[in-house]
Amino acid sequence: MRQLAIQNRSQDPVSQSCHDEVTGLATRRHAEQLLASLLAHAAEQGTKVAVLHIDIDRLKEINHSLGRPMGDACLRLVAQRVTEVIDVKGSVNRLDSDEVMAVLADVTTLEAVIPLIERLQERTRQPIELSGRALFASCCIGLALYPDHGGTVTELMRHANLARRRAQARGSMQYCVFSHDLLDDGPDRITLRCELRDALARGEMELRYRPLLCARSGQVVAVSAQPRWCSSRFGVLEAAQWMPAARENDQLCEICPWVLASACRHARSWYEAGSGLRVVVGVPAEGLVGNVLVESVHAALEESGLPAGLLEIELTEGGLMQDPDHASQVLERLKAIGVRLSIDGFGRGNSILGHLSLFPIDTLKLDALFIDNCLDNPRRQAIIRSVIGMAHELGVRVAASGVRSRQQVDFLREQGCDLLQGSLWSRMEYSDPSTEE
Repeated sequence: MRQLAIQNRSQDPVSQSCHDEVTGLATRRHAEQLLASLLAHAAEQGTKVAVLHIDIDRLKEINHSLGRPMGDACLRLVAQRVTEVIDVKGSVNRLDSDEVMAVLADVTTLEAVIPLIERLQERTRQPIELSGRALFASCCIGLALYPDHGGTVTELMRHANLARRRAQARGSMQYCVFSHDLLDDGPDRITLRCELRDALARGEMELRYRPLLCARSGQVVAVSAQPRWCSSRFGVLEAAQWMPAARENDQLCEICPWVLASACRHARSWYEAGSGLRVVVGVPAEGLVGNVLVESVHAALEESGLPAGLLEIELTEGGLMQDPDHASQVLERLKAIGVRLSIDGFGRGNSILGHLSLFPIDTLKLDALFIDNCLDNPRRQAIIRSVIGMAHELGVRVAASGVRSRQQVDFLREQGCDLLQGSLWSRMEYSDPSTEE
């Protein structure tokens, strides 16, 4: 694992400087980058990755009673102890004022991680001698395992954090392994809605970009914009976690144009740097109401100066089928602007097969449901083969989402699939340029 981590840092000059001044540990951003690389590696090798979210108990008390310099010195020593226990088995990163994260690669079983957690707790509870004082700290630990408890960086970090919160609720020096019932420990809906109202104004929204690769060449040809909420209260939340609250708040009318405008600005900066990457922006069903989407696309392209051909609007199958006639009119107007059009989540809900000829789309994206376990399911293979053939007859390209293994890549390529996307390429995720340090 250490070799993989070193390779990852050497290929990313930004991460080389991303180290915390107090502890010397790498920061959250580096943790996310490294974890993405390890997940892609684990997907190829069929191994597991463990994420430990470690909260250092009593550090706030030391800061308040003895001052920040003493608290920083204590934190530095505890971080050293954690690093000593983890040793070459993993990487340690600082997340917050009193929280660190350890990532362990090539894990065989959940049970193999428990002795290491117990050693961490034993080591961190030992007295810390500072300025003639004996200070005491300890830690609570939350554990999430790939792929058992999540398949993405955000899921694993969030689930490890939820497990850590449950461990803290039990008292000091506790640990907890993630389980799905912990998802109920997340922020309640009312609190989430209240915090979300001003998230844009507070600058807490950002975009990440997931690559789309050409199946034949393996080259990245486009990136999908993925909004996430970096809440100061709840941590990093993916769109699926706050989108229902945004709907209840009637905030989609402001969030969707922001995503569109931001993605176009970023794509313009890449275009000026010599990249021809196309940016894909997903639009929920509500975006098809009236003329709002067409107007927002016009405004985003005009403001950014992005060539229309480098923008792709991605709509859901269900959204289009709510009112096919109106949706067709909207798509025709978008097509007249010059943007590309795609349908996401094919096969997830209402079938759009009978209406494909009505919509001037460029790409049909197969839902991850079809890709998952397709290698062992002849019926799914037959469906994939038929959809690809039919789409090509209509002049429509086919993308596959949820690709996790090289074997799936080989199968999809053999069937003539045009574009690929999934956790296999999570290490290639693009950042929002405005968040770069």
